[in-house]
Amino acid sequence: MDIHKIPLNVVTVPVSGAVLEAPPVLIASEHSVDYTCGRCGTVVLHANEGQVHGFLIRCKNCGSYNSTEA
Repeated sequence: MDIHKIPLNVVTVPVSGAVLEAPPVLIASEHSVDYTCGRCGTVVLHANEGQVHGFLIRCKNCGSYNSTEA
């Protein structure tokens, strides 16, 4: 079974606010979707589609900041 993958949107470095870092992969639920870094494709989040909003995730592999907003 192939896991559905959704690339996140890469954003500029935030001036302030909380930023999560991954990997290791962040887990919001037993996943049905892998959310990936919008730049390098690394899986950074397991969650149900549309479940996670309002977070920035910094990819430790390439340093990009990814938004969980569509």
